[in-house]
Amino acid sequence: MTLVQNPVVPAPYDQGLIQVRDFLISKPDLLGVVGRAIRKSFDEVIDGARTGRYRIEELEKTEKTYIGTKIEIVLRAELGLERGHALDNLIVGHEVDTKFTVGSTWMIPREALNQLCLLVTGDDNTGHCGMGILRMVPEVLTNGANQDGKKSVSALGKGQIVWLAQGPMPRNFMLDLPNAARNAIMSASSGRQATCALFRNATGRLIPRAVIEQVAQQRDSAKRAREAKAILAAEGIQVLCATYMEDRAEIVRHGFTQFNNDDWLSMPMR
Repeated sequence: MTLVQNPVVPAPYDQGLIQVRDFLISKPDLLGVVGRAIRKSFDEVIDGARTGRYRIEELEKTEKTYIGTKIEIVLRAELGLERGHALDNLIVGHEVDTKFTVGSTWMIPREALNQLCLLVTGDDNTGHCGMGILRMVPEVLTNGANQDGKKSVSALGKGQIVWLAQGPMPRNFMLDLPNAARNAIMSASSGRQATCALFRNATGRLIPRAVIEQVAQQRDSAKRAREAKAILAAEGIQVLCATYMEDRAEIVRHGFTQFNNDDWLSMPMR
């Protein structure tokens, strides 16, 4: 997979685009910011802790529509952007809209015609994301429009997108599990059994706290994880939480150096 981070792109004639581009590519770890914003938005809309869902395809149509709004809000906060007066953002004095797609094109509203747009894409199934910029002049849009008057970015337009960052995004933990492992977890009859199944079937993988909450499906999800720790010890499986210093040392001993303070790990005892 090609990783593009803060690329050097040919300067187009559009001075506004140049200024917005230069401002954004000066942000540290722009690809990481975009990827984490998409991951956070996906996870919050999927709402696995309350619904037990784990993928975009399980969302209702209205929820899928909201993802774009959620990403716009989260990205603006993570990039420290001002709210625009007419469009989503105000970047170095320019009104800039944010448009997101999980597919291959973006729908552009009439108010964004001739304006700059941040074009964001993210695909949980491939684990790839990107953010580019394009001015929505008529030449880069399709002739036809939908019932709301929105037009799509044309094939010509896609070829003119100035990509600011493209590459991997944080993975969907449950989606990455083998089918048998995921089925064992999702088919468990209680939060306690599901949490135990998670630790049994995901050994050797750092498990984010959000996954524990999704599987346990109760307010005190950490309680279920602590209960699983005692149960699985009898089965020869060690359950560790990076919140605790002694567990952190064990996680490092198992070869993990990059993890969050609330990550969990299960490993066969040696």
